[in-house]
Amino acid sequence: AVKAVKARDYSRALTLFEQQANDAKHDAQYNMAVLLQAGKGRPRNYTDALYWGWLAQLGGIEEAKKITSDMQDALAEDDIKAVRARVGDSLQSRLDNGDIRAISQFADYNLTILEEPDHGTAYIWYTIAVALNIPDMIDHREDTESDIEAKELARLQTEAKELFKKYNFTPFNSKEVGDANAS
Repeated sequence: AVKAVKARDYSRALTLFEQQANDAKHDAQYNMAVLLQAGKGRPRNYTDALYWGWLAQLGGIEEAKKITSDMQDALAEDDIKAVRARVGDSLQSRLDNGDIRAISQFADYNLTILEEPDHGTAYIWYTIAVALNIPDMIDHREDTESDIEAKELARLQTEAKELFKKYNFTPFNSKEVGDANAS
């Protein structure tokens, strides 16, 4: 795909990046956003650029924030709302298919992409992430918990427990990268 971009064969590049982007390869999602924003390889499409940009951003690609900001400035609120829902549906589908990598992204989505942050849902998924030993989630859970009212905490923890059982994810293997969740 990168070779295709260097050769200015943007249509081929988009086809190759899209295959990777659909497999949650965040650098490919970012490249999709860049090409679609520029209208290279396909007609310019700001809603698709925003979609791929937000997914890349949730995957940790910092450069995607500029594209998503630019696209939000260019689009009508109804279009942005539709893209938000599309991103949420994509992440939900990954969760439903057992993709443990989508857990922290779904939590982040609820805090950073939604028009009104949903601290409760983010807290639930950060709690699940910590239970599965996903690295670097303890601070996210603790920060989000500080935004939860005490009267809601037990209900959210019960919901996290139920979702944890429902999804039955395989825990993250911390031995491969070191135990980042050790307290």
